[in-house]
Amino acid sequence: MFAIATVVASGLVFGTGTAGAVVDSSSSIVDQQERSIEAIQSDTRIDFVPPLDGNPFTREWFHTGEAAYKVTGPSAGDWRGHITVGYQVGYPATLTGRLKFGYSTPDLGLDLGGDSGALLKLNGLIPRAGIELEVGLGPGIQTVEFAGGDVSGAAGLIRIGGYHATVTGVIGQTTIRPFVKVVTANGDTVYTYGRLWSI
Repeated sequence: MFAIATVVASGLVFGTGTAGAVVDSSSSIVDQQERSIEAIQSDTRIDFVPPLDGNPFTREWFHTGEAAYKVTGPSAGDWRGHITVGYQVGYPATLTGRLKFGYSTPDLGLDLGGDSGALLKLNGLIPRAGIELEVGLGPGIQTVEFAGGDVSGAAGLIRIGGYHATVTGVIGQTTIRPFVKVVTANGDTVYTYGRLWSI
C-alpha cells in the first residue's frame, strides 16, 4: 500500500452527516467495545479525460464524491479513529516497469461544523503530490491512498470535489476502484469498495 498524502487535500472538506447523499457502497464491523463502525462511499463520480500531456501512456481523471464513517453503540460519541480515501488501480502492462501517480492539490477546505455554515478555505497549501513506483511489467494492481485524516465522534465525512489525478506508464485499459478505509484507535479496520471505473 502506498500513501500519496497523509493530509486532506484538493477540494476535500470535512463535515458531519450524509443527508441527501446516494450511497454507492458501505461495509461495517463491530469493534472491541461492541460499537458498529461503518465505512461509506456516496455520490462517487470519476470522469476520465484525454491526458493533458498528450502521452498515450497517461490516464487522467477527476474524482467527486463523499467518504464517510458512522459509529453506533456504547459511547459512540467518544469514538476516535482515522479515515482514508484511495484507489486500487489495475493495469495489464507497463511501458518501463514503473508507474508514476500524480495528484493536484490546489486547495484545502475544512468544515468548522455547527450551524454557522462557516468554511475556512486555504488556497495553495499543497501544490502537488505524487510518487513513482517500481511495479514490474504487469499485469498488476496497485493500492494508492490519496487523502485521509484523524476523526472522532459518532459520524463524519470528507467531501471530494474535482480531485485531479493521473497515472503514467500504463499500456492498455486502466481500471480504478475507489475505496474508503476506517481504522479505530485500537486498530480494528473496515474497508468499503466502490464500483469499477475503466478507461
